[in-house]
Amino acid sequence: THYLRGINNAQQPWSSGIGRKKHNLRPFNPTEEGLASIHSVLFRKDPTLWRAALLYYTVYQASRMSFSQLFHSLGRFVQDPNTRWDYCVRAKRGQTDTAQPGCFSKDQVYLDGILKILRHRERIDFQLLMSLGKVSYEDLDRLKSLALMEHVRIPHFLQDTACYAEQLEKIMEVNQLTDEEL
Repeated sequence: THYLRGINNAQQPWSSGIGRKKHNLRPFNPTEEGLASIHSVLFRKDPTLWRAALLYYTVYQASRMSFSQLFHSLGRFVQDPNTRWDYCVRAKRGQTDTAQPGCFSKDQVYLDGILKILRHRERIDFQLLMSLGKVSYEDLDRLKSLALMEHVRIPHFLQDTACYAEQLEKIMEVNQLTDEEL
C-alpha cells in the first residue's frame, strides 16, 4: 500500500510540498496508515484489528501512566513481556521522564484512519484512492480531474471492487463494528 501509493504519487502534480500547498491538500497520514492497516488484514481468515486497537489503547494509557504502570496494565492483553516492553517503549518514545505520564501519540493514527475509512467505505473510490498517491480520501473528488492516470499501479486485490467491498464488510463484522457506531 505504502509502496504503490508512493509510486503513484510521484507522477501527480501534488507530489512535492509546493504541489501539496498549491492544491491545498489535507494531511494524508490518517488515510495512508488506515488503508495500510486494513490491507494488512484484508484476506485473513480472522481480520481482527487488534494491533491498531492495542496501539491506540497503549498510547491513551501511556498519557495517564508511568512506564512501569503501563507495562503492568498491558499484561491484561499482552502476556509476552518482551512484546509488552516493545509496546511500552513505542508509546513512551521521546519522553524525558518515563516515570511520569506522557506519550508519543502518533500511534493513534492507525485506528483513527481505519475507522474513518470504514465509516466512508461506500463513498470512497478505492482504486482512485490508490491511483492518486499520498492523498486523503477527503481530497479525492477535488483531485480526480487533475490526476495523471496513464501509468498508475493498482494492487491485484483491488481489481475486483465487489470482492474488495465484501472484505471490508467482513472486517466490519469480525470486529463488531456497525455503521451506527462509526
